[in-house]
Amino acid sequence: PRAKDWDAISHDLSDQAKTNRPDLYYWSRRHLHHHGIQKTKERTDILRKHLPNAGIGANYSPHYPAEHRYLGEVHKWVNVFRAEAMTQPWSEDYVFQMPVASMQLNNLNLDLLRAGTRGKPNQKIHYYCMAHWPGNRPDSWRRLFYGALGHGMQIVNLFEFRPVQAAYTENHVTHDETYATVLTAFRELGLFDDIVWNGRPRQARTALWFSETGDVWGDSRGSFAAGKRSLYLAIRHAQIPLDFLVEADALDDTLSQYQVLYLADRHVSRAASAKIAAWVKAGGRLLATAGAGAYDERDRPNRILRPLLGFDLLGIDEPQGAQIDMIRQDMPFTEPIDSATPAVAGSPALPAALPVLAVRARLKKTAAAETLATFADGSPALLRSTPGKGEILTCAFLPGLSYYHDSVPRIPADRSSAPDSLAHFLPTELQTAARRLVAHPARDLALPVTCSEPLVEPCLVDASAGSLLTLVNWSQGPIQNLVVTLTGKPTAQKITLASGKPLQTKREANRLTLTLDLEAADAVILR
Repeated sequence: PRAKDWDAISHDLSDQAKTNRPDLYYWSRRHLHHHGIQKTKERTDILRKHLPNAGIGANYSPHYPAEHRYLGEVHKWVNVFRAEAMTQPWSEDYVFQMPVASMQLNNLNLDLLRAGTRGKPNQKIHYYCMAHWPGNRPDSWRRLFYGALGHGMQIVNLFEFRPVQAAYTENHVTHDETYATVLTAFRELGLFDDIVWNGRPRQARTALWFSETGDVWGDSRGSFAAGKRSLYLAIRHAQIPLDFLVEADALDDTLSQYQVLYLADRHVSRAASAKIAAWVKAGGRLLATAGAGAYDERDRPNRILRPLLGFDLLGIDEPQGAQIDMIRQDMPFTEPIDSATPAVAGSPALPAALPVLAVRARLKKTAAAETLATFADGSPALLRSTPGKGEILTCAFLPGLSYYHDSVPRIPADRSSAPDSLAHFLPTELQTAARRLVAHPARDLALPVTCSEPLVEPCLVDASAGSLLTLVNWSQGPIQNLVVTLTGKPTAQKITLASGKPLQTKREANRLTLTLDLEAADAVILR
């Protein structure tokens, strides 16, 4: 502010500045991101002038940077599309190569790209659904394909879809069953492709926070990254629809359209913090994980969110040898560092004790906060506060990691197509108390779709021609007599399964109940 001209403005991205001048480091990073987006937009605008109907984009790998895989940076995955510096979001489903918690995390990529296309119906998400064999499997590919459709994919690309004899890279499809599976799925897509092309996933009332501020300070790394990814899965396993919100959505009041917010980033800008605080006091519900909201954009104690969340932070413990990078790879070899035990038996927020993995925040609670659970030493593990009309649950641990504790056998990490490989293993023996904790802020929300099996993921895509309900089975086998309930007055005249298999329907005044058998994935077409 004291500079008289631009020559007096310094720019410093060094580690020294990060430590000694965090405000300068922060704004240098933000300027770098903004400058890159503007320069990209200059070239995109030239292309759009001559090719007005072309989608302009670049393939984003969710694997890199490796320290925050499947948690893309906001300036790349959201801001660049909102600024129309690129106009075609584009990524890939190589998740069968990564021992993250579940292949279901592929959908997180699409949800992040959806945040970038908010309010831009002409931006169509282009996605690689890779059927490569060896590597992928027909059942896994079908899950990923239908999952991608439900989360916003509108342009499907098979990438390398030829046998090894004709392939020009290491990727190929040399497997008859895979070709048959893809053919079947594409024929099914032809029954509802108009809904996919013209529609969008239905807006949720629950959101997960992403921020450029958190990215600048590396909040999504190591065990914190694994914790945020597994938090996402626990929310979805509770069948709670989920959108992603960024700082701009708080500042422009988009946040007011949501009833529940999940916060995992340790750094939140003061401007966004003020908006979140006002939203909570007006009736919003917030769940924060270990250290979330503890610091502002200058890496200083967040004097807005700490009092709101009911704590002061004394420190964060991350014991060596107890860290988790990718859950299916690391969880079997990691022991809990503590436990979170309910202060009162039968608590609706935390019905049973949970193991605490990798990270433990040491909190000093304020007088306004209530202790719902404690660590072994009696310090707070879970706090509840009720500012204004709202409610906040503050976890001093990472509940997503607790959710996946003891769910993965000790199988060597691999990239094979074997049905018993770690690459295609789907964890199902999960800590249901952690899922109930994560779902507690949304306990009385009217969910648009529920399934009798929690590991079936339902997603609704709406268009003027009808709606599509994708159903993806993330359990370990086929499900007989799955019951799917849609809330609201049934208006569809024709209801069919994309696969053509039998479907029982029961219409009531404010509910539609469907009963079906589900293998890997299917879709209900409502017209």
